[in-house]
Amino acid sequence: MLGVGPAQPYFFKNRIGRQVAECWTTFVTGDGWGSFHAGKIVVLRCGLLALLAFAGMSAPARAAVPAAPTNCVAAGIGFSAGGASIRLSWTDNSADETEWRFYYSTDNWTSSVYAGSIPTGTQASSGNTVSVAWNAGLKNTTYLFKVYAYNGSGLSNASNEAAVTTGVFTLTASPVQCQVVLNLSWPNVPNVAGYEIWMSDGGNYQFLDAVGANVTTYQITSPWIAPSTTYAFVVLPYVSGFYLGESNVAFATVDIPASMTSKTGTSGTPGSSFAHTFTHTSAATVSSRTLTGDATGLTFNSSTGTLNGVFPAVGNYTLNYAVHFTTGSTLNQTFYIRVRPPVGPPVVGTIIPAWSGTAGGTRDTALAGTFTDPEAESAVRVSTTLGNMDFILFDTATPATVTNFMSYVNAGKYTDVVFHRSIAGFVIQGGGFKGAGTGSQFTGVVTLPPVTNEPGIANVRATVSMAKLGGDPNSATSQFFVSLGDNRANLDYQNGGFTVFGRVAGNGLAVADNISILPTATYNLYLDGSPTATSFTDFPMNAASAPNPMDQTKLVKLNSVTTIPTLSYSITGNTNSAVALASIANGQLHLTGLSGGQTTITVTATDLDNGGTSQTVAVSLTDTYATWASRNSFPGGQNAAGQNPDADGWNNLQEYAFLGDPAFPNNTSQVVYPGTTGVAPAARYMTLTFPVRKATTGMTYAVEGNDGLTGAWTEVWKSTDGFSHPQVVGALVQTDRTVVTIKDTVALGALMKRFLRIRIVEN
Repeated sequence: MLGVGPAQPYFFKNRIGRQVAECWTTFVTGDGWGSFHAGKIVVLRCGLLALLAFAGMSAPARAAVPAAPTNCVAAGIGFSAGGASIRLSWTDNSADETEWRFYYSTDNWTSSVYAGSIPTGTQASSGNTVSVAWNAGLKNTTYLFKVYAYNGSGLSNASNEAAVTTGVFTLTASPVQCQVVLNLSWPNVPNVAGYEIWMSDGGNYQFLDAVGANVTTYQITSPWIAPSTTYAFVVLPYVSGFYLGESNVAFATVDIPASMTSKTGTSGTPGSSFAHTFTHTSAATVSSRTLTGDATGLTFNSSTGTLNGVFPAVGNYTLNYAVHFTTGSTLNQTFYIRVRPPVGPPVVGTIIPAWSGTAGGTRDTALAGTFTDPEAESAVRVSTTLGNMDFILFDTATPATVTNFMSYVNAGKYTDVVFHRSIAGFVIQGGGFKGAGTGSQFTGVVTLPPVTNEPGIANVRATVSMAKLGGDPNSATSQFFVSLGDNRANLDYQNGGFTVFGRVAGNGLAVADNISILPTATYNLYLDGSPTATSFTDFPMNAASAPNPMDQTKLVKLNSVTTIPTLSYSITGNTNSAVALASIANGQLHLTGLSGGQTTITVTATDLDNGGTSQTVAVSLTDTYATWASRNSFPGGQNAAGQNPDADGWNNLQEYAFLGDPAFPNNTSQVVYPGTTGVAPAARYMTLTFPVRKATTGMTYAVEGNDGLTGAWTEVWKSTDGFSHPQVVGALVQTDRTVVTIKDTVALGALMKRFLRIRIVEN
């Protein structure tokens, strides 16, 4: 059995690729058989003895056969693809043996097999316990063993008989229903130090874990395994630094866990159509479905899990869905319906009242409530280094999130904060970090407690949403992002759904798009003085190309975020600016009366999307001589009613009555026109045509007649009679006057003289 030259132990490679001692074809001496340290070859000792004899020297006296080993024990210690490993141990009762030999039988010694020999090396010592591992080759077999000590004088007597029956080392792997869990189990292998567990997902085996002796089960969960993936497992028993075999390969596919796969909410406008189907994954069979909560206007089909109808009135609605399985388990989902007003221009609220007053007066009217923008409850202006973005906030639909966001705004925490993530067509993200000045040193925004997730509104282009930690729906703090594309298929389902709490209004999305096309790079930044860098990918930089290293002068930043009104107001019409002027100041409509007359003022409200809605204000003012005099310039300061500063024969009251200019001589013939009416043989009458100032008070026009400029004048008509009086034969209405023609009450006939006059009376 011994060969000349260095003998090598024989190894096999197990399926994991680690060496496992299985059997030997030649044996070596050393510190012990199980150690595999190459030592002196026994045959060389024998060769040395032969050489000495040839030289004519006498050989030493032959020794007695060694004493027989005792206390022989056999035990199964491991199993492999080739069979079972057995450990033999015995007590050495001699110090002069050179090897031990052992035999086995599988048929109760009807026949026996020489199993091999072990050189003693330094192990030969009376009372020493010797052990060896041996590959039996057969499973489910009873082996009987006897051990002999041997030296040059021959074999000792046999040791006691040791028996062992090899077991079957069967590894099983089984998934746990509806969970990402696999359970491994195997029979206990005696006399081992522990077990190593190795796994493969189709590639090389990787070490997973080690457990101690007498452990026969092991559970594997996420993140080591993933749903719908098949894994292979091998368990290796070990002792004294080497493996004692391996289990069979056990395969198992991780079950798809029972979970809801439908989104956690939806949003729409009142009266628009609604359809939603609750979906889930599970290997179990559905027994029933239930839906509770306020679902006004909606119909639930418990067989299919569909909910449809029309969206109810504006507001938030919470539903509780449950799907029950025949296994007795239940999946639950809270479903949110957030109904918002439709996007559109402002609508008229309270009517701005008409103004009837006196020229020279003013009136202020608060515009709050005269227009409303139902879709825009509040708004902020996000000033960036590339321009402004206005955010309309959804106060009613997502109250907790808007309150959280405004807490950062009101505290000024968004000043000089960077946009640290930009992916064209996807999102730009900011709100979390500030540059510390130079290099890669940055500071984090001091955050408030996380806000509860409020999903339901779709993550479409131009929406503003909260960022959060993966796997934690309720972890949003200060960071927000603007969606640059339709992200519903991803963000409405992921991580409990991302909360949309506002949208970009008007032309502000062009700013977000411009940020998204800037060059980006990955930067390792040091936050809040930490010596460990944090990697930021897709970091936008306002430069032709992203600088390397970080250049904080090229950051894209939020300059500030401030509250702004959702509506702005302007004067877009005035039909007679000579009557009144209008302006907007501090949210109020300011009207200034200039002269008697009527005008119509148009007030327009414009929302943040540049949509406008208008309403008109009727202004009707009356004038007096005093208010007229106050806004005119009189030569020499002669502003009394009876004075005539321009020396044209018209006093100031007459100038006012006939719409003249007290500082410029008037030609009476261009204002008052005498005439006659009637054709013979009908009677003929004298007439006067003149202007009557519109919208005036405190003054009366009177037409009077007289036959000879002596005696009393007889009243023909006065302005208080109105323009439908019988003596009014013409009334031409103009912007600021009515040009009337008054007929005398006395026919001309045979009279030699007849006089008419206009008298202006200041009341």
